[in-house]
Amino acid sequence: MHIANDDVLVQGGGGFLIRIPPATDPVHLEEIRSGLQRKLWDESGGEVQFSLGWGKTPFAARAHLELQKRRIGASMLQSSGGWNPEGWSQPPLDEPFGKPCDICGQSPGSQVVQYEGEKVLHCKSCLEARRLGEKLTRWKWMRPGGGSVRALGISFENVNSQTPESFRVGRWIPRHPDSREPLTFQEIAEQARSDHRLAVLKADVDDMGVRVGQVAGEDPSYNRLRSFSYSLHEFFGQTIQELLEESWPLIYTLYAGGDDLLLVGPWNIVLDFAGSLAREFETGPAQEYSPLTLSAGIALTPYRVPIRHAVERAEELLESAKQCPGKNRCAALGADWSWKQHESVVGDGKQLADWVASGVAPRSLLHRLLRLAESGKSLSAARWAYQIERNVHRRYSDFRRWANHVIEYLERDEQRVSELAASLRYALLATRPRKEGRDD
Repeated sequence: MHIANDDVLVQGGGGFLIRIPPATDPVHLEEIRSGLQRKLWDESGGEVQFSLGWGKTPFAARAHLELQKRRIGASMLQSSGGWNPEGWSQPPLDEPFGKPCDICGQSPGSQVVQYEGEKVLHCKSCLEARRLGEKLTRWKWMRPGGGSVRALGISFENVNSQTPESFRVGRWIPRHPDSREPLTFQEIAEQARSDHRLAVLKADVDDMGVRVGQVAGEDPSYNRLRSFSYSLHEFFGQTIQELLEESWPLIYTLYAGGDDLLLVGPWNIVLDFAGSLAREFETGPAQEYSPLTLSAGIALTPYRVPIRHAVERAEELLESAKQCPGKNRCAALGADWSWKQHESVVGDGKQLADWVASGVAPRSLLHRLLRLAESGKSLSAARWAYQIERNVHRRYSDFRRWANHVIEYLERDEQRVSELAASLRYALLATRPRKEGRDD
């Protein structure tokens, strides 16, 4: 089945929407679906899945796709006669067959790789993924061809510039100024304020499926839908990458494209960047294709903990932000807030940290104020005022002015109190004493 460029309506972000001839045989589409599912199953051990849905309209195709997502792996686990027992089996991991891979733990290890002073056992799949990842940090463009990199049975090669067959893979990665080697997560975390932690940011467009259907309905030729998809992909895959390079060079791009992105960097810098991301989105795609909103989840983690755990937590926080009415929010530091409040939440955290650093207030006071903010119904303006009066000298009028402002909403605005707690957590991280050898 030949697909022309004009038939590609939406692409990026691990998904696509294409226009196909109405007479296309569903049996052929089933063969495509099962073939790709099999290749992904073999290459990723079932960790990466593929679903394919189709219909007469984008809405119908989307509905069919959602149905297929509930049957992930069906082509491997079922056959025409019922269940396929062989599809459930995994290679044996016990001796004498070999030890499990240290990376995925699902396949027998085949080769040991020295990594940051440690010997790490890799299976064939993880070793290939490692080699691919190392190359992709250096490549900007790639195209199907006779290269040494393979994915889904297709070989790819590096190209120096854009061609009709190539696509962009280059994303911003912090590097050593001399060697040009990528910075390690430890080196990135050490640039954070006080507490050497990383933050993983995951963000995407709210209700993307619904918006795609709406844009498709606005123009039967689908030209506006194609432009909509291209604009979003260009925003995350190009505009934001240029912004990182120019103004946020310590933030590492794990993924960017389609309608979402995944970044990691020093915790305080990522929180600052999130505000810039929201503003860029508001004046870019959101303005051109209104109504369009963006939500994000930001998870903090020690740099020695495998990054996948923070990615999972960031995804959970993102979903939490999307559960709020209106969405268009950021979830981090144990709370969530609208983007309009982002500068206030982070700004108050910075100011509190500065007051502690300059001796205006003891750090222990922040702990007590945080306990008050987290105390729910037991919170009272009187207890808050008592802590301020006892711990902050009267000559520090700025701090007292801020504390008095808090009292105005302390007992009646749960959302503001939640944001207050986030600011206090920020300040505690930003003033946490560093002990030699501690990286937790």
